[in-house]
Order: sequence, then structure tokens, then C-alpha cells
Amino acid sequence: MGGKTPIVECNGVHKEASPSVWDRVVCKFRRKKVAQKVTSSVRRRAKTRDLSGAFCEHTWDMDQIDDNYPNSHINIHNIASSKGLSTKEAEYRLSQHGPNALPKPKEISNFELFLRQFWNLLWALLIGASTLSLLQFFLDTSELVNLWITLILYGMIVVMCTISWYQEMEARKVVRGFQNLMPETCLVIRDGKESYLSAQNLVVGDIIRIKSGIRVPADARVLQCSQLKLESSSITGEAEPNDYQWEEVAESVSIFEAHNVAFNGSLCVDGDGLAIVIRVAQNTVIGQIADLTTGQGGKPSRLEMQVGKYVKFLVILACSVATIAFIIGGTIRKWTNVVGLLANGFLVCAIGMVPCGLPATVTSILTVIARRLASKKVYLKRLDICEALGQVSIIASDKTGTLTKNVMTVTDVWYGDEYIAGLPLSNKTTKDRKSVQNYDSPMREILTCMTVCNAAKFMPDEKAPKQLAIEMGNGKDNGALDAKFTLPSNLEKGNVVKKMVTKQASGTPSEVAMLQYADCIIDTDALRNSYKVVFEIPFNSRRKWHLMIIKMRPANNNQHEYLLLMKGASEILIEKCSTMLWQSGERPMDAVAKDKFHQAYDTFADSGRRVIGFAQKTFVADSNLKFDADAGNFPTEELTFLGTCAIMDPPRDETAGAIAQCRQAGIKVFMVTGDHHLTATAIARQIGLIQDVPGQQHKDYEVLYGEKISQLTDKQWDELMHKRSLVFARTTPEQKLMIVEQCQKRNQLIAMTGDGVNDAPALKKADIGIAMGSGSEVAKQAADVILMDDNFSSIVRGVEEGRLMYDNIKKLLGYTMPHSFPEVWPIIINFCFGFPVGITALQILCIDLGSEILPGISLAKEPIEGDVMKRPPRKLNKVLVSNTILAYAYVYIGQIQSLGCFLAYCYVFWSHGINISDLWMSALTCWHKYGETFYSNGRAFTVEEQLYINRQACSAWQMGIVFGQFWNIWNTRTRRMSLFKHGLFANKSLLVALVAELFLINLYVYMPGFNEFIGGAPIPWQCWVIVAGVGLYMFAFNEMRKFAIRRWSRNKYVRWFKW
Repeated sequence: MGGKTPIVECNGVHKEASPSVWDRVVCKFRRKKVAQKVTSSVRRRAKTRDLSGAFCEHTWDMDQIDDNYPNSHINIHNIASSKGLSTKEAEYRLSQHGPNALPKPKEISNFELFLRQFWNLLWALLIGASTLSLLQFFLDTSELVNLWITLILYGMIVVMCTISWYQEMEARKVVRGFQNLMPETCLVIRDGKESYLSAQNLVVGDIIRIKSGIRVPADARVLQCSQLKLESSSITGEAEPNDYQWEEVAESVSIFEAHNVAFNGSLCVDGDGLAIVIRVAQNTVIGQIADLTTGQGGKPSRLEMQVGKYVKFLVILACSVATIAFIIGGTIRKWTNVVGLLANGFLVCAIGMVPCGLPATVTSILTVIARRLASKKVYLKRLDICEALGQVSIIASDKTGTLTKNVMTVTDVWYGDEYIAGLPLSNKTTKDRKSVQNYDSPMREILTCMTVCNAAKFMPDEKAPKQLAIEMGNGKDNGALDAKFTLPSNLEKGNVVKKMVTKQASGTPSEVAMLQYADCIIDTDALRNSYKVVFEIPFNSRRKWHLMIIKMRPANNNQHEYLLLMKGASEILIEKCSTMLWQSGERPMDAVAKDKFHQAYDTFADSGRRVIGFAQKTFVADSNLKFDADAGNFPTEELTFLGTCAIMDPPRDETAGAIAQCRQAGIKVFMVTGDHHLTATAIARQIGLIQDVPGQQHKDYEVLYGEKISQLTDKQWDELMHKRSLVFARTTPEQKLMIVEQCQKRNQLIAMTGDGVNDAPALKKADIGIAMGSGSEVAKQAADVILMDDNFSSIVRGVEEGRLMYDNIKKLLGYTMPHSFPEVWPIIINFCFGFPVGITALQILCIDLGSEILPGISLAKEPIEGDVMKRPPRKLNKVLVSNTILAYAYVYIGQIQSLGCFLAYCYVFWSHGINISDLWMSALTCWHKYGETFYSNGRAFTVEEQLYINRQACSAWQMGIVFGQFWNIWNTRTRRMSLFKHGLFANKSLLVALVAELFLINLYVYMPGFNEFIGGAPIPWQCWVIVAGVGLYMFAFNEMRKFAIRRWSRNKYVRWFKW
């Protein structure tokens, strides 16, 4: 295959199956014209209408398709036997046209992300303050400190934005991490063999298999299909799936209405089919419209909005305080040096009120939590989902694989009067397997249906056999089912354990269990090879059955005998049957037969088994008849019931503990399963989801199933929502969606799990959609969270981490907010009461950019409080920055810290023999380099002495803030628990940060040269004692506050101290 294979396009030009450059230019021009005339809401539809003209494959019949794709070796008489491209030809086409990958979505570049960090009200306020400082420097160039303040502020903004940018980059890496764990593959036929292939390696002409649960990897013309339904909302905008066909349509029909071309990105929700790839990569429809679907801004998360509200509040508060101080100071000073007043007042207020490290620290907390969850196999598709997880009030979980281990084993087989516990030949090995014909009826027919009507397959490359543990009861291998029904084998008690050698298989857990069971006692490969399957309807959650039709022996008059096999939910199959197969032959499905069935069914289901039924029917039809599910040209009623098998899927070891933890946390757990209600109830009891309490008049749980769910009234739903636990059995995808909607109508925040294609609507609708790592691609795309270990306890860990994240952000605010008040107080006493300056702008910058940063970031590593999962979920209307935390920061702790700073400030003057009363309005004439001599207690203080004493007082105030925050962070490490119970040294990062904080404040106060540069001087040791005393008072106050919260949490006065 040296050269290209010509393929005729609609315009008659011979070329490889991809549009010409001119076609693409025309399409692009049309798209631009349409985009200028239509709104964004209809832009996609306009685009698809324009693109329809570039396609003609939907009008081709099979002969035309074969003519245009000769190297695909399509067998138009038996599509399933088509050989597909050769590997050599496929590799050549891949080298010529490149991989089947869409251009990466337009994503914000790293540089643009960096620039976005500056678009913040906090930085806007500080830029305004630094500009005023620069203006003051130009008015008096001898005051170099104003220039330094400007340069430091600008530098600080760049540094903090860089830190925020780096943290956001790290967070984006964590969020994207799960994508690398889930490579996208597809089933392709090459060289006559069907195998899995990376979707990126697909080329035009490849024949692919489309089946339920996968996403179509390229634009492909359907060649053969059975009940194929595709959802193409990403292209057409219609959420409802459409039925697809393989027949050609008239040229007047648009490709988007033909429903015989599967578009790249479409999701197969039912059925299966074979299709030939006609477009790949950017030449697909979705590739052509990518420019209209990428680069759209997302809606801000709830956390972002709440932090944004807090930032606006701070900006308004800072501007208000600065304005009031400016007006009072200007009035007292008779409006002299207005620029200096404005610069000093606004500058200090802006710097003091703005928590410079807040953006970076919040992002740091989110990143730490996301990483921790990723290490526990919980991947967040968006970082803000973690906050919502912490607010979940209902978890609606699947049973199989989430609450249970998804390690299924056939434990029992029942038919007629016979009951088989475990394996009927438990002492045999795989070498002793028999032909299925050696078994008596109906065991022979059950094994046939179990093996042939089964999509599971043994792994071809598996070399080492696997030990399959079958645990059996004490009953006989073959016991009669009479009034004294023999109990099924008990996996929990496990009286006898027999190990059989089996092989690894792929498929659904139930089908794998049945195939492995059958393979232990019969030669399944020989049995499968002896039957020719001509038609199949795969299992789905709506039908709840799987059907296969096998072509048997010829009959008279060009007719053939066919065998229909069906397996699925036993209670559904039994209603389709008119006879039951016994050891003695077929008998009518009378009351006795149904009683026998229900007796066996209830016994299996009551012990938590999943019960699978088997049925068959032999019929005669035309030899060349093509069976069609839509036409219904085959029987699905009047079948013969064969028997059942019981499959045990034991609960996960940690499930019961996780459910108990949810109960403590006030989270309701709903089981949503497709199993029978008896099976679901039994498992729910085993895991502690439902419990009957002796003496309790009303149940705190309810079990609902089938159509009863759809028939519930609003009043009944209201009553159900007051129950602690609910079990929904035999649910359909539509009922799953209904459960989500009913919960949301009652202001509940619900997390819904799912793994199947049909779960996607419920996952999208839920506040938090949780998909299983082993689930379908459709479910993963619809979900917000991916559980790589499919474990219910991982959901609970996610909720716990979400609550921890919210707590740690609250603690961060409780730590950073209080020091704003003592930083602003010096301006108030200077402007309003004429006291000497209490703190300089550079000292505030040293606090906010130095000593405050590390302790704040260390709170991201603060471990969880012991009672976090003992509190009820947060209400949906609860805000992050509440009135109570504002009162804590600005009224309680802020004022106490301000008092400590003021006492240390005053002690400096006392130590020099200066009366505090003499400081009243002294700043108008003294305490600056152009000031007058100051007198107090009969002593004169020169300007040099005044400046030194003032620097000491400023250092005392700065030390009061930093040392006060040293004590405050111990208080904010817990919201309710005593710090002694939480652990003084549980957060090692905090200990390092506090050592660094103490080192920095000593550097600020005592390092020669630097302390004078920032406006400070060494202070007396007594100042430390004063602040330490105030710090101990704060510590005692907080311990008493937390004790009151724990003891009288509902008291209306205590609530004012709870944040």
C-alpha cells in the first residue's frame, strides 16, 4: 500500500476521505457569517446546518460505501465478518494525516492566568494607597520612606500575585490528574480481528464497534446496528437520544436528520453497531464547531462568590474608616497638609484592613485538600466541588460495587424441585469438566443459557489461573425443595470453603461470576463455539434482561429452527413465561410452579443474593430473516422458565462504619439499586443502613421499589424526607432523576453516585455527581467527582475533607481578620486624639507580608477536629463571613489585641516619665522632625528624644500585634473543641511557622539599622509581659467560649460567640 487510496467525495473529486482546504474555508466563512447574525444560544445549531452540505456519506447505500472504501474490506452481505483496514494501511494513513485528536480547547495561558491575579479589589485598593504614597514623595522628596513604601507595596502585589498564580497552577494540575488515569480507547476491526485501540490512532476507513457505554471516537457511517441509540447533545443541542439506522437516506435529508452517521463525541446509551470512520480529528463536526464551544467563561463557584463578598466588605470598610479619620483629622488640623493627611490616613487604613495573603492562602487550602483527596482515590473535576461536598445532606448511593465489594460469586442454583448449594461438583478441578450434554435437564439448559447468553469473555493472555473461593453451606449438594426448604450457602458464616481454579474474565461482575461458575464444571469455550449467535439485545437497566437468538438446525420449506435465550431479573422473566422446565419435562406455569419460584426467590433475596433468572424458547422462522428489535419479529412472550442462580456480592468491610459516620454527621444515606427489594433490604440490614429498634412504634426507614416510586405524591415525598434512611429498589434511570429532583425541591444538597450510561441525567442534575472509576465514559463526563476505588467510604472521606476545608478557611479568617483593628487604631488615636503615631506603614507591611503569611498558610495543614463529622450539614444559606465571625474578629479579639497594643505603647511613654494625659493633642506640634520641644512632669524632651521614644512606642505596638497573633492562632486552631483535646502539637507546619514569626518580630524590633528603617527601636522587656498577659486572657476567653458552645450550643446568647 504505497500510495493513497482515492475515495470519491460528494463533489466528485478523488481524494482521501477528508474535506478539501477550499471546503474548510467555505465552511469557516459560512460559520463566521452565521455567528455575526445569531445569538450565542442558537449559534451551534446554525453551525451544524451549514456543515451538513460537506457530507454525502449518509446518502450512500452499501455498494457505494464499499466502492469508496475498498481497503476497508467491507463484507456487505455479512457486515460482522468485514476485515477492516490492514495494519500497514492504517499506519500509513496515521503518518499522513496525524492522530485523531481535536485541538486542545482554548485554555487560558499561564501568562494570562498570571495577569488575572491582579484583577482583584484588594490589589486595587493597595495600588491606590501606594500611588498616594508616591504622590506624597514627589511633594516632599526628602521623605524617602514614602518612596520605599511605594516600591514595597508594588513589589508585594507582584509577589503575592505570583504566589496565588503558582498555587492556582498547582491546583489545576491536581484537578486534571484523573484524566491521565482514564485513557480513551475504542473497539476497532483491523486485519479481520477486533481489538482495543487508542482512539487517537483511528484513521479514516477504520471499522469500529459502537456499544452501550462508550463515546463515539470519530464521525462514522453506521453499517450495521441493533437498537442503537445515541445522545448527541454536544452537537445538536438535543438531550434526548435518537434511534440510529444503517439504511441510506435521500439527498434532501440533512446529515443531522439522517441518523445513520454517528458523530464524534456522541454517547451510546443503548444497543450496539458497526460503523466506518469517515472523518477524524478537526475534520469531524465537533472539530469544526470547536471554536464556538471553547473559551467560554464559567460560572463562579459558591466559595468564590462568598470570598468576593468578603473582599468587597473589606474594601468598603477600609475606605469608610479612612474617610472618617481623614475628615476628623483634617478638621482638627484645620485642613493643613491635606495630601499628607490623605496619604497617611488612607495608606495605613488600606494596608491595615487588607489581608494581603488571603488569596494565596485560600488557594493553598483548596490545593492541599484536593491533593489529599487524590491520594485517597477521589478526583475532583473542579476544585470548588470540595466545598460543596462538605455541605452534602443526602448521599444517594448505588449498591453494587459501591456499598458492596463487586466481587460476585454464584452461590446457589435452583430449578424445579432441585436446589444446588455452591458448585455441584465441588471436589473437581477444571481438568474434570464435562460436556454440558452430560447434565440432566434443566441444569443442562441453565448452564447453556448462563454461558451463551453472556457477554463476558475470558482474558486471552491470562496465563496464571485464579483461585475462586466458593463457600458452601451444610446442606446436601442436591436437596429437594419442599416445605422444609434448605437454606442457601452462607457466605457470612462460611462453613466449608472449596477453591476451584478458574480464569480471569472481563465483563460485568454478574456475567463474569456466571461464566466463571459454568467454566468450573463445563467446557464453556466448546459450548460457545457450538452455537451461532445471529441476534442479540444487550442488557440495560430499563429492560432488565439480555436476549440472544441462536440459529440451530434447518426446518422444512426454507425455514430454520432458532433458539431464543433470555436471562435477567427473575421476577420479570417469570411473567414472560407460560411454562416451566422440570426434571420430568415442561409443565404449565401454574400456581404451584409460581409458589416454588417465589419460595426460592424470597429465600435467596432475604439473604442478600442477587437472583438471575433464565428462560428459553424454540421457534421456527425464515432462514434469511433479519431480526430487528424495533420490528419485534421474534417472540418475547410464552417462554419456558428454566430456573435461577443466586449471586452473592458481600458488603465492603468499611461500609457499615462509613454509614454510621454519616448518621453522626446528620447525613442521610439512600440506597438506589436495580436489584429486587428483598435483596436490597437484606444488604441494607447487613451494612446497618436500616435497623429495627425494639419498642419503636414508627420505622425511621422505608423501602420503595418499582412503579411505587413514580406514584408517590408530594405529601408522601415530604414524609419520606423525614426518614433517616431510604432504600429504592428496582429503580430506572428516570426514577433516579426523580429522586434527585425531589430532594432538591426540599432544599437538600444531594450527592448521587452512578456508573452506567443511563445514570448520566441524574449525575448532571445532582448537586454533586459521583461517577465510579470503573463506570462508563458517559457517567464520568456527567459527574463532578470520580471515585477511582468505587468505594462508598471514599465519598464519606470526601465529605469529611470538604468540611475540613470549610473549617480551615473559617479559621484562616478568624486568624487574619482580628489584627486589622489594632493596625487601624493608631490612625484613629493620632487623627482624632492627637497622640503620637502608633505604627508606621512599613511596620504594617512587615507584619502583613512577613510574620502573618507563614502561620496563615500553615492552617491549610490543620488536622480535622474530632467533632467535624458529628455536626449536622451546613444550611444552604449559611455564609462564610457571618455576623458572628465579624463580631469575634472586630469586637472581641480585635479589641482585646488593640488594648494589649495600647498598653504596651503607653508603657514606653511611662518608662520615660511621660504622663499619658500629656500626649493629648501633642502630635499637632511635637513628635515629628519639625516639631517643638515636648514637656511632661517638668521635663523637656528634645526632638531627637521624641523621635526615639516614638519609634520605641511604634515597635511596642508592632510587637503587640504580632505577639497577639501568636496567641490568637492557637485560639483559631479549633472552632468548638478544646485545644488541649485537639492536640497542641498536631500541626507540625504551624510550629515551624510560629518559630519563624517570633524570629521575625525580634528582627523587626531589635536588629540595628533595620528597625530604624521601618520606624522602630528596641523596647523594654515589660512590654512583652503586658502583651503575654493579654494573650493568656485571650486564650482563657476562647477556651470558655468553646466550652459554652459545646455545653449550651442552642442558647441564643451563646450563638453570638459561635462562628
